[in-house]
Amino acid sequence: MADIFDFDEEELSSKLAKGLTIVTNEKDDIINGYMPIVNEDQEQDDLDNRLGTSYEVNFDEIYEANESRQNSSVNVKSLSTNTPKKLTIQDFEPIKVLGKGSYGKVILVKDKENGKLFAQKQLKKASMIVNTANYERTLTERTILERVRHPNIVKLYYALQDFDKVYLMLEYLEGGELFHHLSQERILSEKVACFYIAEMILALRHLHMNAGVIYRDLKPENCMLNRRGHLVLTDFGLSKVSNESNSLFGTAQYIAPEVIKGETYDSQCDWWSLGTVLYDLLTGSPPFTGNNNKKIMDKVLTQKVKFPFYLSQDARDLLSKLLNKNPAKRLNCDTNFDDKVKTHRFFRYINWDLLIHQNDELQPPPLRPIITNPELAENFDEEFTSMKITPPSSPLDYSLFDRFEESRSDSTSSYITIKKPKPNAESGFDESVYFNNFSYTHEETFLR
Repeated sequence: MADIFDFDEEELSSKLAKGLTIVTNEKDDIINGYMPIVNEDQEQDDLDNRLGTSYEVNFDEIYEANESRQNSSVNVKSLSTNTPKKLTIQDFEPIKVLGKGSYGKVILVKDKENGKLFAQKQLKKASMIVNTANYERTLTERTILERVRHPNIVKLYYALQDFDKVYLMLEYLEGGELFHHLSQERILSEKVACFYIAEMILALRHLHMNAGVIYRDLKPENCMLNRRGHLVLTDFGLSKVSNESNSLFGTAQYIAPEVIKGETYDSQCDWWSLGTVLYDLLTGSPPFTGNNNKKIMDKVLTQKVKFPFYLSQDARDLLSKLLNKNPAKRLNCDTNFDDKVKTHRFFRYINWDLLIHQNDELQPPPLRPIITNPELAENFDEEFTSMKITPPSSPLDYSLFDRFEESRSDSTSSYITIKKPKPNAESGFDESVYFNNFSYTHEETFLR
């Protein structure tokens, strides 16, 4: 299949150096969005440190998996021919914080009109202008998810912005992180682990073979469970829309040796990461650990993988094939799926056809999340769900959006500079930007 993505690795930075300014003297035209509640700082010794840069990507057409999206708690129904209302952040009620990272927060929100629940990922525009990598990663994630459809990949519904922030309205995965369940169970049995590793393989193969995407950040924290217990891959900010790359990306414990070396690598790096995640699920920790990134990556390059005595021969064999430091000799789950993956004895507990079609009646997921009320976010860490949320104020006004649309038609910049009068009759203006081609509404409406 021909490549479906075109991109220019240097184009975005040059675009951000230019801007078009829109100023309004009417205070009602631009009103504040959320109060600043996101901490953009990241500790230097954080083992989840993300390195490198992502780039702007362009898509020619939508590719969708043949499998029906049975893993979602929402069903698909086509829109009528009427033009849908332009939603703003004011149309959603914040409920609980689901997570927090260097990017900002993920908040559970509810559509005020129909009660549908979404996971709202938000990022402050100020941080995106100061650090263009934040914008690049957000745009990469937004563009990939706009075009990719697969039962084991999170779905994007809306991309919105107000004066202060941008927002990705994502599928709410009520089962929480696989990491959350792993921390409770300590380790998973091979029978349970093989089910979720198999679903990771299906998601990664779709990204590689149908979309030309290298995922680059596979780890338990990025694997979520929906309410039925199926695995869904999330967080595409570090993904690369290309057949190969040589930039350093990922999380130290799960990163492939060729990536650390700075060599040109391809999607084989994701199969190394799959091996590290499998090792983590079966033993309770990744194969290489340490108290800082350098020590971890040194071990990845120089040490052999040690297998605990209790792992079966089947698990050891699969891990050895995935954790081969030579990418040319590493098991390729894309090209060897039928002859070496599906037939591997580690997967003897599952029926691949039932898994692909998510036939829960004949092959239910091994972990069924307990959900008494979706709004309680019971499967998310209380460290986050107990955080206070500052209610949003009004977004950009519809009339101002229309002016943006008119102005950006003549602009080649990635953004338009915008201003609003300072509050409380102060003199002067607060400044922000309006990102061109960021806002998005899916062509279908999703009804529970």
